[in-house]
Amino acid sequence: MSLAIIHFYKPIRLQFGRSMREQPDIHARLMSQYPQGIVFFHSVTVLLLMARSNLWPSGMTIWALVVALLISVVYVVPIGMIQAVTNRQVGLNVITELIVGFMIPGKPNAMMIFKTYGYITMAQAMQFTADFKLGHYMKVPPRPMFWCQIVATVIAGTVQLGVQSWMFSNIEDICTSTQKNNFTCASTQVFSTASVIVSFAST
Repeated sequence: MSLAIIHFYKPIRLQFGRSMREQPDIHARLMSQYPQGIVFFHSVTVLLLMARSNLWPSGMTIWALVVALLISVVYVVPIGMIQAVTNRQVGLNVITELIVGFMIPGKPNAMMIFKTYGYITMAQAMQFTADFKLGHYMKVPPRPMFWCQIVATVIAGTVQLGVQSWMFSNIEDICTSTQKNNFTCASTQVFSTASVIVSFAST
């Protein structure tokens, strides 16, 4: 990733400079008539309050959450440039695992939360950027498009959580190697095992 930043340093610097100086094109002028929305500070506030909550002691600290968000912010531009050129997204899962393993050793739950906010935040930013780019050219107002994404995310997350809860309650031997219908939860076990290994290997 550092090599990508070094390789694309000039285009990154050029685009940042242009964003401050160049006149907006016809698409930007048309879209400027729509009011903008901001949800970042509300989301971060809720996130920090959850980190301080004692309802579920995960071992996650506020400063670690801030570091996870900073990782996403720093890498979103170079990863976005790589994805724009190659149509392949570079993951931050391994980098975030290593960083949190040394920052908060021996706490696998905190490591999974850090990995999620450090990696998934960047991945979702890339997805939202692609959606908003399409909406930008189609002249879809940003607020309705954003709220459509929020509503869809809430519905999808709630349904997924409900299905998961039902599966754990009704499917016998789920997430075991002897499950007769091969519900072995391979991805979930990899995610959990990585958190345990990295967390305790750093102690």
